[in-house]
Formats: sequence, structure tokens, C-alpha cells
Amino acid sequence: MTAPIHRIEPLQALRGLAAFLILAKHALYEVDLISPIDFNYGNYRFYVIGIDIFFVLSGFIMVYTSWGKSGLGAAKTFMFRRIIRIVPIYWFYTAVLALIALFLPQVLDKAEFIPIEFLKSLFFIPYINSAGDLQPLLANGWSLNYEMYFYVVFALCLILPARYTLIALSVFFISIVATDCFGLEGVLADFYSRPIILEFLAGSIIGYLYMKGDRLPNWCFWLGWLFTGAVMFALLYTDTLIEAGINYNKPIIAVIMIALLVLPKQAAGFKMPRWSVVAGDASYSIYLSHPFAIGAVTQAVLLFGMEGIIHPWMIFLTIVAVSLIGGVIAYYILEKPLLSFTKGFIKKEQTPAPQESPHEKRI
Repeated sequence: MTAPIHRIEPLQALRGLAAFLILAKHALYEVDLISPIDFNYGNYRFYVIGIDIFFVLSGFIMVYTSWGKSGLGAAKTFMFRRIIRIVPIYWFYTAVLALIALFLPQVLDKAEFIPIEFLKSLFFIPYINSAGDLQPLLANGWSLNYEMYFYVVFALCLILPARYTLIALSVFFISIVATDCFGLEGVLADFYSRPIILEFLAGSIIGYLYMKGDRLPNWCFWLGWLFTGAVMFALLYTDTLIEAGINYNKPIIAVIMIALLVLPKQAAGFKMPRWSVVAGDASYSIYLSHPFAIGAVTQAVLLFGMEGIIHPWMIFLTIVAVSLIGGVIAYYILEKPLLSFTKGFIKKEQTPAPQESPHEKRI
């Protein structure tokens, strides 16, 4: 007996948490850069665990929303759904940044408009930019390069009979990482063979267990929240933990966190606070739009010479508030209408399939 398709609210809350962690990391970096006032902000580099959470969740959701589907038609439908879910809004923000780079380059740190790099950014082709970084024009789009890579491989595996999908996915990704892309060299081989891609596989395995009906006892769900809270608290003292010899392995932490919060029986029907679900729904918009909010706030602070007057934590809180509010507004006035419009282009599958998951519309 397989698990029914329905909305898992703790999963959405985790997406909102992941988006907030990435936002906090970038906000702290920017405040530290512009403010001459010292403030104790901890080691914000480890807030990038938000990406690990996103990747593991992505693996889970792809299995969750494609369960029971296989064949060439299913693979084409899957890929088309992912493209219309990811591409339009990403192209929008990339185009906005390209216009800024063309007409207001002085407000940007590293980004600059170079036609070939712009095209590579649009089509998710990894490259080393003019600043020497392995990033697209919209810097945080590097994670989407991995997402699209995973989607393509997952779609190809969907062509196989359903019982072989996860096996093929596992063999491919493990082989790619273990052999360093089969011994190939170059930017693409290096990018696609990094161990971070195994986070998608870990999430896929969690999704497989979930859909097969394998569940953890309910007490694991509360242990998951306790574990998540402990991880968030530990982020403030990462340097101290490292000095004490405590290893902070982000991928493993993300996998444990998601397994504990998704696999227990209680997770399926657990209702989260409305604001946390909204944050999860808007997480993609928050992720893509927050660099613009950060830039706007910091430019305003610098323009009025307030960086040495306003306390860094006030600048940080202002950035977070503007980014979150702006991301939610962008979700409702841009992302959601775009999704509604492009949904009309999705052809219904001819073979019976499980009911579409609400997560597929938002993730």
C-alpha cells in the first residue's frame, strides 16, 4: 500500500526556513561589508545549509510528485512541468539584473553584462565568470544549475520501468561522484561530479520510503523539531563547536532533519502556522528576489551615509524584513500568476496517475 498524495505542511515550513537561512547569510555578509561598527554575527558561512535543505527536499518532492509514473510520456511531462515551474521567474530576475548591469553597473559588486555569459546563465550552463567565480549572472542561480541537472537525469530515469527509476538514479549519481565524472576534465565535469549532487539522491530515497508507506514512529517527529531547533541554535556558535572538535556536516544534518520531519506518521496531517506555510510557498521568490532587496537597502544606507550611524543589527533586520515582505509580494503578484498562466500549457497525461500534489505547484 502506498502513501496518498497530499500537502505536507512541515515540508513547506522547511522550505521557508531554508530560504530564510540563505537570506540571513547574504544579509550578514553585506552588513559586515558596509558597516564600520563591529558586531557579533557568528560564522554566517554555515547558513548555506539552507541550500542543502533545498536539495534534499527537491529529491524527495520529485519522487513524491512522480510516483507511479514511467515511460517517455511521463518523462516529457515531468520535464515540461519543471521547466515552466523554474524557468520563467528565474529568467525574469536574470533579465532585471542584466538591465541593472547595463545601465547601473556602479551599484553592483561583481556582476557585469557579458552576452555569452548571459546566455549561459539563462540556459543553466555552468561557467567561470569574469570575476573568476563559478556562478551565473544572478549569483544564487548556481543552485538552479544543479536543480536542472537533477531534473534532466531524473527525467531520463523515468523513461525506465518504475521499479528501476531509483536504482538508475543511484547508480548514475554515485558513479559520477566516485569517478569524478568518469575521469573527464573541465568546468562542466568538475561542476557535475561534486558530492553535493548526492543530496538529491538522499532526498529521493526518503521520498521512496515515504511513498512505499515506510514510516518512523510519531516521537521521531518531535525529535525532528528538537533537532532542527538545536541546529538553528548551533549555527550561532559554529566556530566554538568547531574549535571543540564537533564536526558540522551540513549534508548529513539536512538529511537527518528532513527524514525526521517527513517520515513519521504524524507529519502527513500536521498543521503548521499559516505564516510558515506562506513562507514555504514564497520560498522560491524569496530566494531569487532577496539579492535585489539586499542591494536596495544597502544602497539606501550608503546613499544617506547611515552605515556608521545605524547599528549593524538594525540594518540586518531591515534587510530581512524588506526581503521577506518583498519576496512574499513577488510570489503573489509575479510568481503565482506566472504559474497559473503556464499551467494552461501542461497537457494532461493519457494514463491514470496519482492526483497532482499541491507541492508540485509550489516547489
